[in-house]
Order: sequence, then structure tokens, then C-alpha cells
Amino acid sequence: MNKKLEKPFLEALPVLFILMKQGHEAYFVGGSVRDHIMEREIGDIDIATSARPEQVQALFEKVIPVGIDHGTVVVNYEGNTYEVTTYRVDGEYNDYRHPDEVKYVATIEEDLSRRDFTMNAIAMSYKGEFIDPYGGKESIVNRSIETVRDAAERFQEDPLRMMRALRFTSQLGFTISRSTFQAVQDYAYLLDKIAVERIAVEFEKFLMGEWVQSSFEHLIKSNLPQYMPVFTTHPYLMDKSKELSWEPLNGLEEAFAIFVLSSHELSVSLFSEQWKCSRKVKKESEVLVKAYNLLRTEPLKWVVYQLGKERLISFKRILSILKEQECQVETLREISLDLPISSKSELSISGNDMKNWFPDQKPGPWIKAHMDKVERAVVIGHLKNEKEAIEMWVKQWNQQEGS
Repeated sequence: MNKKLEKPFLEALPVLFILMKQGHEAYFVGGSVRDHIMEREIGDIDIATSARPEQVQALFEKVIPVGIDHGTVVVNYEGNTYEVTTYRVDGEYNDYRHPDEVKYVATIEEDLSRRDFTMNAIAMSYKGEFIDPYGGKESIVNRSIETVRDAAERFQEDPLRMMRALRFTSQLGFTISRSTFQAVQDYAYLLDKIAVERIAVEFEKFLMGEWVQSSFEHLIKSNLPQYMPVFTTHPYLMDKSKELSWEPLNGLEEAFAIFVLSSHELSVSLFSEQWKCSRKVKKESEVLVKAYNLLRTEPLKWVVYQLGKERLISFKRILSILKEQECQVETLREISLDLPISSKSELSISGNDMKNWFPDQKPGPWIKAHMDKVERAVVIGHLKNEKEAIEMWVKQWNQQEGS
């Protein structure tokens, strides 16, 4: 055995043994093997086997035939799930995502030939021994991203692999080999064929990578941004990215906020619509943008209140990336903990109180406007959150406004 197997592999060993006991071959494959070699945290465990899908289904009680047309089933074993795929090679990719047909093959070496990058084309036995026909271990040692066989062919099959290559530069700190990068530049236009949602998944992982700062330079040179939503019509955004002090983000909501704030002309709505993101991502991004803009005119207490405790780290990160005033997270947290209320619902009055204090006025938008002013005054410390004090303040303020 080359090195001790980590817990996720040990938990998956019974699946390999069940397949092997019936005379089938079975190996660990993909990203988990790469991460094992690199001594990184192990994620999902994928298994390749000589057994046909129907044979795999017959051997396990809980099997989900999620990709059975392409030889893949998901095995649920003792609470863990594993993608188990029959050795195969792929046919043509006319939809730029899935092969039109797959052909089952006899050996693991043939199966590895269809993988995207050499570092992901390594199989590992239950003993921890490697099958590495394409020099994947050498690529890992050299920190190089290279396609298995011809790069142009691999990217024409599934153009999203180009985004994956860039994502790996950010996640792993690797460099794309010269020939592979040339193919990315040559075939970047094919990204137009890929669903926005798939691009968004890879872009988000890119933004969350430890080496995101240096990887932006690779992304810009790759020509891919010319075919990415928003960036295709606003190419200067990528140039601006070179001026920013990038650090790993928590998600697309932070990225959208950063690009909007660094452009002064784009909106979160534009990003969320073109990237087809969830309402949650849109809302989170809008809150971050609003809080940043409030810094110009409002007390920090009010800004922190608008953010909420759960967004303080994101906000601090955005300030740092945009090279704005430096706020320590602990300072923001202390301000948050010291706030008299954490939401409008904690005010000691309601809209009904406001109506009762001004019975001669018809209910309308003025009630919300009054409540908003009370909320702000309480948060920044100009007014105690006590009903009597609020009533006196509102009536005095209202009388002054009317005079």
C-alpha cells in the first residue's frame, strides 16, 4: 500500500469488496484519488467497475439509477452515497455535455482515457495502488493541468471543461499547460453552447478558491469572459478585477456585489437575471451593496444593523477586496452585539400605536415612514426603545415637521 487510506475510502471499501467478490473489477477514481495524492481533504468518492449497471443494482439494496443511460448508478451504503460507473468510452457529444452513446469497455485503462484532465485520470485499488496511464501523478507533482489526450477534442466534447480548468487553477494553485491553455483560448467561443447555470457553478467554485487572486489573470487571458454573462457586454469588468485584492469568496452573491460596486453603472438585478441565480443570491447581494453605499452617509451602527450578524464576514471581505476602509470583523460583531434591537419587530411600538397617536390622520404610507424614522433613531442611539419615550419623540418631531 502506497499510503494509508483516509476514512472516506475506508468507509467505501466494502462497496469495492462486494463488487470484487462477484468477480468484477472495482477502483476508486476521479477527484478523490487526486486529493488523496495531494493530501487534501477528501470529498465525494467515485468508483469505476467492470460490472454492468444492472449487475451493480442486483448487488446492493439501495441503488438510484440517476445516470444509468451512461453507465452510472448511485449506491447508498451504510448512510454514504457513491457514484458507481461501468468502464466505458464515450461517443460523440452533440449536445456539448453528454455523449450521444456510451460503449462499455473491458479495462480501467480504457475508461480513464475518457477523463478530462490527467490529474483526474488516476485509479486507485483497495490496496492504495495506482493505475496512472496518462501521467496524472507527474502532473500533480508539476502542479500542471493537462487534458487527457488532445485538448481541442476534449473541449469540443464538453466546453465546460475549460471553465473547470480555470477553476482548478484557483482551487489547487496549478498552472494550465501551454498546449491546454492554447486550446482554451482557441475554443473559448464554445462556452456559448453551455447552459448559464452550469457556468455559474464553475465560476462560483473559481471565486471560492484559495488562489483566486492569481487565477483572475489566467481567466482574463483565457478569452472565456467574452462568453460569460454580463462580462460579454461589459469587458472592462475583468480589467477592473486586476485592480482588486481578491481573496476566497463565500459565493456568487459577494462577487456580484463587488462587480456592481466597482462598476458604478451595473445593478445586482442585471447579474442575477443574466446568471439565472436564485432570489436568495440576489437579495444577499443587494443587502451587501446597500450596506456599502450607506457607509458614505450613515453611522456604522446603522450599517451593521442593516447587514445583520450573518453578513458581517462577507461585508468585511468586500471592503478588503475593494481596498476600502478596513473594518475588523470583531469590531463589527461588537457593534452588532451592542445594538438595542436586531430587527424592527423588536421595537416597543407598532403601526397601530402610531395610528392611535394621530387619530386625525388617515392610515397610509406615513405610518411606515414614521416607523422607519423611529427604527433608525433607536438603532443609532438617539432614542430609547421605550414606548413612552418614542411617543413623546414622535409627537414632538411630528409637530416640528408640521410647523
